[in-house]
Amino acid sequence: MRAVDSILSIILFLAFATSGAQKIAFTTMASKTAGHLEMTKAAFQRIGAVEVLGALGVLIGLAGRRGTTLALLNEVAATGLAVAMLIAAAVHLRKGDGVKGAAPALALMVACALEVVLRLLAS
Repeated sequence: MRAVDSILSIILFLAFATSGAQKIAFTTMASKTAGHLEMTKAAFQRIGAVEVLGALGVLIGLAGRRGTTLALLNEVAATGLAVAMLIAAAVHLRKGDGVKGAAPALALMVACALEVVLRLLAS
């Protein structure tokens, strides 16, 4: 099970680091999304920074064994990202995007929660 949660951690790192970097750089797509969600550029960039920091926490924490500070970093970062994705899904739903618009955030939320559960079970 350790291999599965390690692979999932790497996938989460790549997903959130990429997404966060796009928000920080405020690419054309990020600009359109921020406009649709009625968010300022600065707010969207702060969300991107949170995603990048969370991604780094997941990756750095991957080196830790259960019960260590590094392992705790991984679990806290993944939990924080799951909460962020729950909020993102709620924002998309409130803006009328429906389940289709909220699905990416919901999928990432489930992946984060699964990663935490697998890390806690692996010992």
